[in-house]
Amino acid sequence: MSLIINADTLPRYQTRVILGMVSVLMLAVSAFFIFNAYRSGQAHIQQQWQTQLERSHQSLRDHVDATLDYIEYVRQQTESVLKRQVRDEVRQAMTLARSIYAEEQIRNPDDSESTERLIREALRDLRFFDGRGYIFIDTLEGQCVLLPTLPSVEGQSLYDNQDDTGHYIMRGLIDAALQPRGTGYSRYRWYAPDYPDEMREKIAYVELFEPLNWIIGSGDYLYQVENDLKQQTLSRLQTLRLDNEGYIAVLKRDGQVLLSPSRPDTEGLSLDELDEAHQRMVSWLIAQASPEGRFVEYQWYGPNSNETEDKLALVQLVPEWDWVLVAGVYQKELTRSLDEQKRRLESGLHKDLQALVMLLALALVVAMGVTLVITRWLRVLMKRYQRQIDDQREQLQARSRQLQLAGRVFESAGEGAMISDANNRIMAVNPAFCRITGYSADEVVGQTPALLASGRHSQAFFKEMWKKLHEDHRWQGEVWNRRRNGEIYPQWLSITLVVDEEGQPSNYVAMLNDITERKAAEDQVRYLSDFDALTDLPNRQLLRERTRQAIDWARSRDQKVALVIFDLDRFKNINDTLGHGAGDSLLQMVSQRLSNELRGGVTLSRIGGDEFVALLSNTTALKDLNAVVTHCLAQVSRPLNLDGHSLVVTASAGVAVYPDDGDNFETLLKNADTALYYAKGQGRNNFQCFTSSMNEKVSERLLLETGLRDALLRDEFELYYQPQYDFARNRLSGCEALIRWNSPSGMVMPDRFIPLAEETGLIISIGAWVLEEACRQGELWNRDSVEPLSVAVNVSAVQFRPELVDEVRNVLDSTGFDPELLVLEVTESVLMSDVDSSVLLLQQLRDLGIRIALDDFGTGYASLAYLKRFVLDKLKIDRAFIMGIPEDRDDVAITSSIIDIARHLNIMTVAEGVETEAHCEFLRAAGCNLAQGYYFDKPLSADEFTQRLK
Repeated sequence: MSLIINADTLPRYQTRVILGMVSVLMLAVSAFFIFNAYRSGQAHIQQQWQTQLERSHQSLRDHVDATLDYIEYVRQQTESVLKRQVRDEVRQAMTLARSIYAEEQIRNPDDSESTERLIREALRDLRFFDGRGYIFIDTLEGQCVLLPTLPSVEGQSLYDNQDDTGHYIMRGLIDAALQPRGTGYSRYRWYAPDYPDEMREKIAYVELFEPLNWIIGSGDYLYQVENDLKQQTLSRLQTLRLDNEGYIAVLKRDGQVLLSPSRPDTEGLSLDELDEAHQRMVSWLIAQASPEGRFVEYQWYGPNSNETEDKLALVQLVPEWDWVLVAGVYQKELTRSLDEQKRRLESGLHKDLQALVMLLALALVVAMGVTLVITRWLRVLMKRYQRQIDDQREQLQARSRQLQLAGRVFESAGEGAMISDANNRIMAVNPAFCRITGYSADEVVGQTPALLASGRHSQAFFKEMWKKLHEDHRWQGEVWNRRRNGEIYPQWLSITLVVDEEGQPSNYVAMLNDITERKAAEDQVRYLSDFDALTDLPNRQLLRERTRQAIDWARSRDQKVALVIFDLDRFKNINDTLGHGAGDSLLQMVSQRLSNELRGGVTLSRIGGDEFVALLSNTTALKDLNAVVTHCLAQVSRPLNLDGHSLVVTASAGVAVYPDDGDNFETLLKNADTALYYAKGQGRNNFQCFTSSMNEKVSERLLLETGLRDALLRDEFELYYQPQYDFARNRLSGCEALIRWNSPSGMVMPDRFIPLAEETGLIISIGAWVLEEACRQGELWNRDSVEPLSVAVNVSAVQFRPELVDEVRNVLDSTGFDPELLVLEVTESVLMSDVDSSVLLLQQLRDLGIRIALDDFGTGYASLAYLKRFVLDKLKIDRAFIMGIPEDRDDVAITSSIIDIARHLNIMTVAEGVETEAHCEFLRAAGCNLAQGYYFDKPLSADEFTQRLK
């Protein structure tokens, strides 16, 4: 018996030793490779961190260097900007002084004191530069003639006045004015408005007014202009973003916050006015600043968040402005990237561990084989017992593998899984369930699924669900449940009933998916199919369906239905001048205004572009249809502010009514569109109701538009030239180019096709042709002419845009026409549509050397104050004022006033529509410079005009 025990014990000991050695060896080898892989991965992550950090440093350095370059550029522009501003103001004052002097020489040539007094008082109240700028006058002997800020010194000598550096102020001004050009700049120091007890550096520009030996000048302080440029720089930095959420903040060294994009409510606050956290942060950042810049890392509030995040910043001192630039970016993107790499590294290690387990299992199998060979002689004794043990072991291993596989599937499933017992008490949930519901496993185990109920479903719903589940052992459908945070969300739920051997419920297995995104996508698709994305109004498809329903309803009750199309007038001009973003904002404003007016049984739709359609099926609205449409047009035309521009936008409307104008949507819409075109033809900003005769007129207009589009290609346009005569020299001095259209059906006058060309945008190409043809013809005439001949070309509102400058420059270069002989004529309404832009564009055109004429003066709405702002060479007096001369006293008074004002502003006058000798006699006596009209000549073709020149 003892021999059997010893023999049985020995193989078991050997088996354990072999298995242990193999396991230790495999474990050591696997651990070695896993450790090396982990260390390599960590080194790679650290290298990636360092690389990303260096890139962030370089990006911040690049942005800060670009900002420093811009600040340096702005600082260099300070003096040149100041000089240009004071020079422009002095030149305007000189122009006014010369005009007054010239007028007084005619009226009172011997009364010089009166002339001096008029000029001095005319310049006394001029103010500019936000009220701090003024005009001063001195004599060449140093006597003060005009000093608005200190009138008590007028008449006194300031020849020996000095600033705080010892510089003689008056002597410097006299030296600047006595330069060969009679103009110059002088730099000195004087008391500033913001610093009454301290002198600041100032630059003045003076010009010599020779008739009175006066020095007329003005000046401004360098620090004031530099402050303006600082604000410009802050506005530029406010819009700058670094890596999506990064930005540049600006502090003053005394702690004042100048710019803080993430916390704009702190901008302008001093250090004492900030809360404690901001005080600590601002003080710390200022302490880090240096002229070379320093990179710092700290915790700060994230954008639109009250939680702090890691942040990397470059703190740069700008000593010239006493600024501290803080260019910072949040590092959450970098941290997220590194965390993802760590996750992948850990996933790899997990796979390596799985491989290790497999290797160990293989090693154990090999070891088992060796052990079985060694212990083979024991099998005879233990064969019967071993067979039972092996069978049980195989069953256990199979079940273990199945359980492991089921557990892995349960844990790694993308769907949420929940297992409950026969009483519907939750036994287990997987990670996906926790992620979807927000509950942890500990919080739900032992609870019933009622914990997740949203309250949206009735008891009847659950009763039917349980009935089907017990009948079919399966139920699936869409339900609404509640997350742990209280959010209600849509869920696709599938429940399976598991029964025991007796057919009784033992478990419930539920699989659930969050379908929030899918539902949102379905809602978005459904919305886009029926609504306009820009205005949230019904689109054409939904309008068609509602119109069909309204017609069916009206047909059954013998009622009426109306379709009204609203179309914005000259909407294309808004897009071309202010951009499509401004156009979209305008459409949204108009949509809101119309929606506020059209309520109760009215469907407002946007069917494309700038077209809105209103479906009126309300009986009350139909009775007052004219009043409703009129009120809508009035609401649209109310002034609005668009990107800082004050605009008045009008609309036109067309109306079609069921059953009079059509019995279906397409017919009503077409007829309403026809009425709309007719309304636009009547001058816009009105509405028209459809009539059968409109179809003929619209067809005629379409034929005209079709012919107009091909007119340039078929060379059907021709220029006629109306002569302009000089009263002073009693000779022809120029002409105005007038376009004519020789269409296949006959001559078409400009008043018919020019408005259509402007509406369709064809005026751009037609206007370019007119400009080039007029300059080409003018150059041919001037080659053979002794006296230079000017050519005037009309510019429409559509052409008057920034691109016009390049178009004029290119035409002058290609034709060789002298710029001084080209006159561009624009109307008051064109200039007044956007005064600031018009002033800039006129100056750019004048820089080319050409001249500008204001056409039809007196018929628009420009005030006399704007004649000073607009840089003009000629005023064209409209024929409406000329026709009544000399019988109509009002026309005589208006025309005389226009000529007198223009003469004082050094602007030439051109009278239009001169047809009688009486017209000529009056205009000569009033001082008019030029005239044109049938009295001299009708518009002539190029050949006829050439003969007239000869």
